[in-house]
Amino acid sequence: MSRLRTVLDRHEPLWRRWLPRVFCLAALLLVPWIVTLGLNVRGHFGKRNLSNSWVWLDIVEACTLLLLAVLVHRRNRYTSPIASAAAMLLGADAFFDLWSARRGEPYFVAEVMAYCAELPSALLLAVLSWYSLNWAAVPEHHRPG
Repeated sequence: MSRLRTVLDRHEPLWRRWLPRVFCLAALLLVPWIVTLGLNVRGHFGKRNLSNSWVWLDIVEACTLLLLAVLVHRRNRYTSPIASAAAMLLGADAFFDLWSARRGEPYFVAEVMAYCAELPSALLLAVLSWYSLNWAAVPEHHRPG
């Protein structure tokens, strides 16, 4: 882990500039998916049923990514717990997508989303959460950038 911290420390200005943009792009890419889910929920949107929970979960994920973009940009001490929560949300989303998908195309889509997007993103967020723990320990007036 110390090698990872050394690499991240060396390149922190670079990834702190790009990571917020990546988070904003990911949140933006979730919007069409949220609209698609909202239009295809069983029953009616807004009524109490399990299908609506997927829409709201993705809305929460998008909002969390936008919040993280701001926090990382500012090197805020709250980055670690929010990144940890976002990693948990994406991991749980992948698990329940795979667990609840029907056979055939829906399961294939769930696999692609889980293994190519949600789980790698959750890993990135877990590393960010670990790395940004030090941000809370450094006094405000000693922070670089």
